[in-house]
Amino acid sequence: MTRAHLCLMTGLLLLLACAEGPAAPRAGATRVVDLQGAATDPLAGSPAATVLLFISTECPIANRYAPTLRALAAAWAGRGVQLWLVYPDPDDDAAAIRAHQAAYALDLPTLRDPGHRLVARAGVRVTPEAAVFAPGRPTPAYRGRIDDRVQDFGKIRPEASAHELRAAVDAVLRGEPPRAAAGPAIGCYIADLR
Repeated sequence: MTRAHLCLMTGLLLLLACAEGPAAPRAGATRVVDLQGAATDPLAGSPAATVLLFISTECPIANRYAPTLRALAAAWAGRGVQLWLVYPDPDDDAAAIRAHQAAYALDLPTLRDPGHRLVARAGVRVTPEAAVFAPGRPTPAYRGRIDDRVQDFGKIRPEASAHELRAAVDAVLRGEPPRAAAGPAIGCYIADLR
């Protein structure tokens, strides 16, 4: 190959690289925004486990879980677990979310997911529903209900008898695969899912 051919090929490769625009995010990156509008990838970094809790400002079942969410966050605070509240409803803007969190005392790290990037990555369908990611894993180790307190619409136990999300996080922290939830997550369907 002549020097002219090499220069031409190099030039074409550079032109193609520039035409593609900025570099794409790393494989598996899932960037969404926090309440200040900053882009964040909640699955980046190296926590011992990452928990995404999908909730909504308008879902009464999710709102019932506010005390449980606060208790879980407190229990995991010193154990290397990164917990995120994720609001997938496009109608929930930052002001509505802040008002909701003030009303339910949910002072926890929060993300907006109006484009449903995290919804798709986690495979969730309702609020409240949780996904637990082990370090370096692209798919959830656990996806499902928080516990078995809500049996069906209108059928709610006073106390849970199975704490599946807590057990799933404990298993991930031990380096073990968690058990699947014994029943489906019951809650408000996330709009626009097909």
